[in-house]
Amino acid sequence: MRMDRWARASMACLILIWVSASVSAVPQDVVQDSPLSKDGQKIESDYSELMEQLRAALLKQIPKVAGLGEAQIQELIQSEALDDDLVRFVLLREATPSGLARFAQKGSAEKSLVDQLLANTELIREMLLADGAKAERSRNVLGPAQYGRCIEIYHDIQKSRQFDESALSHRLALAISLEHAVPIEQSNPESDTAASDLVDPVSRFEHYQSAYRGGQLDRSFGRLTTWELRMVVDGDEPDETLSWGREMLRNFRPDHVLDPSDGWRYVSIVGSNVKYGSECVKNDRPELQKYQNILMNGGVCGRRAFFGRFILRAFGVPTIARPSRGHGALAHWTPDGWVVNLGGGWGAGWTNTLYKDDADFLKNTQARANTVAFAEVKRAHWIGDLFDEPRVYGYSQGDPGFWNRVALRRQQEIIDQGSLVTLEALGEELAEADEPVSSQVRDVSDDALESNQIRVTEGGEIVVPAAAYLRESSRPKEVLAMNRFDGGTQVFLPRFFPKGLTILRGGTWKGDPSACTSGHRMLSGGYGRYENWGLRAAMTVQGDRPPKAISVRLAEGVSIDFVLIPAGSFLMGGESAVDGRFECVELPKHEVELTKAFYLGKYEVTQSQYEAVMNANPSRSSKGPDFPVDNVSESDAISFCGKVSEMTGMDVRLPTEAEWEHASRAGTSETWFFGDDAAGIGEFAWFKGNAGGHSHAVGLKKPNSWGLYDIYGNVCERISDKYERSYYAESPRADPSGPSPGTNSHLEYRINAPKAGRYELMVNVVTVNYDQRLNVAVKQTGSQSLMELPFTNGGWEMSNSVTVMLDEGENRLTLWRDHPPQYGIAMDRLVIVPSP
Repeated sequence: MRMDRWARASMACLILIWVSASVSAVPQDVVQDSPLSKDGQKIESDYSELMEQLRAALLKQIPKVAGLGEAQIQELIQSEALDDDLVRFVLLREATPSGLARFAQKGSAEKSLVDQLLANTELIREMLLADGAKAERSRNVLGPAQYGRCIEIYHDIQKSRQFDESALSHRLALAISLEHAVPIEQSNPESDTAASDLVDPVSRFEHYQSAYRGGQLDRSFGRLTTWELRMVVDGDEPDETLSWGREMLRNFRPDHVLDPSDGWRYVSIVGSNVKYGSECVKNDRPELQKYQNILMNGGVCGRRAFFGRFILRAFGVPTIARPSRGHGALAHWTPDGWVVNLGGGWGAGWTNTLYKDDADFLKNTQARANTVAFAEVKRAHWIGDLFDEPRVYGYSQGDPGFWNRVALRRQQEIIDQGSLVTLEALGEELAEADEPVSSQVRDVSDDALESNQIRVTEGGEIVVPAAAYLRESSRPKEVLAMNRFDGGTQVFLPRFFPKGLTILRGGTWKGDPSACTSGHRMLSGGYGRYENWGLRAAMTVQGDRPPKAISVRLAEGVSIDFVLIPAGSFLMGGESAVDGRFECVELPKHEVELTKAFYLGKYEVTQSQYEAVMNANPSRSSKGPDFPVDNVSESDAISFCGKVSEMTGMDVRLPTEAEWEHASRAGTSETWFFGDDAAGIGEFAWFKGNAGGHSHAVGLKKPNSWGLYDIYGNVCERISDKYERSYYAESPRADPSGPSPGTNSHLEYRINAPKAGRYELMVNVVTVNYDQRLNVAVKQTGSQSLMELPFTNGGWEMSNSVTVMLDEGENRLTLWRDHPPQYGIAMDRLVIVPSP
């Protein structure tokens, strides 16, 4: 039945081709604000008259609400008898007579397009079931739905050589026409000045049609409805970037493409490779496209959700934004229903669809599973339009009128009758996580690894499959072997960051004066957060003449004040030689020089500042907007600084330990910045002797001579360095930033060289970050090299060669990485060539 309807609608639309051969493909959205011409006024009058005629005819056939029984209500919403007139009326009402007239007045071809659309009730019905054409929005006021531009796009797509008579081709064309009726601004590299400002809807159709025919899209793409396809084709990315996304993921993380889980397929890349935190966002490069920059530099929840939606669209999977207050999120379609990947469970956010509340959107998706019955929901809405009822798609949107209440009731009945289960959120923690969940790691079998044979060519070239590493001598969590997308195997070296316990500074309201000194250090042992652990933000100086103080706005009435700390030298260290759960070695004292000025927060970060950024207040000691935030973990502190960086464009971060101590001492060398006598500490700090067992509002005590309040006591403050017992003895004099965080990604290969001598080693890699590298060593000969890897932007590329010395016969070749942060690398083979 539905295929017959579509066939008639499609044939009718094909007739439209001849009427508008001269119609411009340039969207005329500006016309909406222009006055109607004389011809336009006549057209508007005709459309208004038609709309009222349709309303009058329909109202004669629909009894008044007061006289309606339940059986009559069911008969009205189940019958298609009124549909021809009803859908034409709804289209005229959504487009408004003046909105359609503005399009139709442009010329006879446009007028003919609109009139023939009004005559094609089968096509109109399909459009309305898919939620109709997009409407212009100005200053948050919704204008007329752009059905004129919609049918113009549909006509232009039908002229494409990619368009065929299949049902999918029709649904895809219609989805693009409805969604792009209001032009979508295209995100482009700043350097690409020739790029279009708007997404070309015909090119978007040809892109997806070609990708589907080429087998590049998700296996479920061909079964998507027009409504679902709208949430695939609505991206702001260029078509070339969609192609890049598919190629990149197939090369870089084929396990995410081959993942059997419909819920995690493709989108796992967010958890495994899109770094959480904004400290690198400043490194976005103008020659790269928006989503390439996000993959390279990460971001907080908003950017990560953007990338997750992008990669789903690239593979043809419907997805929506699903933000909540202070957080970006995403949800997407699966054959079993819509699921959440980023953010809280259903009911925690809203959507950018007609359904607004995400729970209402979910109910709509569940009811649509029964296409025949769902038409009854829509029909009830359409009848409500006759009586000028405001459209209500959920009770969260207000009190519905009679027919809208009927629609919501019928929707719930369909859901209940279908026994549909709401799928739980899959990845709430991914909104602010920096590690992949266990389901994302899929190792290949031992048999597959054993099939990787190292071979030597006739010319003496040694070809080593990357997955042929020695399992017993490598570290499995640091190396993931996986099946290639196109057959064979490859390895992936996951990103890794500095590890170890951090250090806290300044003492606390719980501590003695001996803990509230410039040289005292406390190790962040225990459970990671306590009621007396907080933070003070630092900020990198921008420009040659920085002001002595700067205020950074976070929200209405909420700012962070920073004080400029000058460069300089000082004697760093304290008195303790104890290494324990919370104690740090503070010796030897050593000279340190900070070569650059920086900003440090005038006060500890307050609860009002933290809430403005994080939409949460974890504090447990004292509550109040001017009290320091406490109970803050290392990731909380980093996340706060990252989000402030993203909000403000400033490089806000935690201070290094050397920066904190330099600022605390304020140019002095005594135990406290005010001298060596602890008797005066009560004037400057809240500590165990005067705090009364809790923290206090910031700024109530005297500052040090550089204008920093509560640098001692109140809450102890997180810094960025990790702890190592011997670091003070080995610390560099200039700008120390903490001990080396170790090595990762250890791989070992057994290489049989046909002869001893010098060889050139290259690796075929995929990278999505700059400045990636590998250390290479041969145990037998002691040769060691550092290999700088190319930035391949998701494609396969052979690295530059490094020289290694091999003995004749067996050699042990070792690869590893150090100096984090290092990011993901895919490798499929090593090639070792004899030097001439």
